[in-house]
Amino acid sequence: MTLRVLVIGGGLSGLSAAWQLHRHGVEATLLEARPRLGGRVLSIPVGEGSFDMGPSWIWEGQPCVHGLLEHFGIPTYEQYCDGDLIHQSATGKVFRNSLLKPMMGSRRICGGVGKLVKKFAAAIPANLIRLSSTVASLNCRRNGITVSGHGPEAGFSLDADLIALALPLRIASGLDFNPPLEGPALDLLRSTPTWMAGHAKFLAIYETAFWREQGLSGDVLSVKGPLAEVHEATPDSGSPHSLLGFIGINALARRELSEDQLIECCLEHLSELFGSSAGSPTSSHIVDWSREELTASEADLTSHDHHPEYGVKVPLSSPWGERLHFIASETSRENGGLIEGAISQGLCFADSLLKKIGIDADRIGTLESCDPHSASMSWDWIEE
Repeated sequence: MTLRVLVIGGGLSGLSAAWQLHRHGVEATLLEARPRLGGRVLSIPVGEGSFDMGPSWIWEGQPCVHGLLEHFGIPTYEQYCDGDLIHQSATGKVFRNSLLKPMMGSRRICGGVGKLVKKFAAAIPANLIRLSSTVASLNCRRNGITVSGHGPEAGFSLDADLIALALPLRIASGLDFNPPLEGPALDLLRSTPTWMAGHAKFLAIYETAFWREQGLSGDVLSVKGPLAEVHEATPDSGSPHSLLGFIGINALARRELSEDQLIECCLEHLSELFGSSAGSPTSSHIVDWSREELTASEADLTSHDHHPEYGVKVPLSSPWGERLHFIASETSRENGGLIEGAISQGLCFADSLLKKIGIDADRIGTLESCDPHSASMSWDWIEE
């Protein structure tokens, strides 16, 4: 049989699912509400560099992302952590620590995580990618699902045999499901925090890496703030030199400040930590994910202070249980919210479907990388 597959959400989970299906001969149309692909991945160009304002690091023991980088020929480089870390107490006192290196062992992707997004996009036929296409409703019937929404020029209606929802679960809960999802499923969608949704990142670009001259790594852990955490973000090329910080002011409080006020607060804090040179960058940039309505819901404005326990398996009854699959990063038990979690869930969805229709998928990473808890899928309705 010819399956009509629709992937909703053009972040890493949706892209990896659509890409894996396409390369094995199964067409999957990808809908993305933004005018760009990537979702929570955002690599902004500054000078000769590309800087990640969304997810930034990968680690050992993450086979799917490493397998994809190898497949596409994308190199990585080690996060710079030579020198002392700065620790700042709640009273503002600054201490140097030569032993604590929280980012040791982490790596960055050359060209930013957005480089991986571009490779996915280039490998999927352009006619199967629809940008600026916002889904509003899903109507499940006996013979399939009709998806309706608004595109760049007009409304649209698409029929599909099955849907992969690659949206943050809280955002997915706002879709109009007909028939409605049962209470436990909807409650779980609404109660699952979206990783990074309450975060804001601050990037400062400099002509010199003055922190290195001071014997510092660029790493900062501050209880005082407003920057709770800082790391060097200089690209592998060595320029432009940069520091990237996580703003510790919560999302609700940030709404009381303008972007210029936030930048001023962050630069004052960097000057306090590193000296006057830190207060005069060549440019500075803020991305506040809590203001991204396609990422953050109102419930995400109260940030979690730890990494939530993910591995969400949404309980679905008929008719949804046979045709609707949630594959966002938060559905991964081991790597929920992370780059690896997004990619593994997309690949697991695709590989499970391919296996059911008799196609031996060229796996990326290892079989163990698939999360059996969250990726278990029912395909009983598909003809052998």
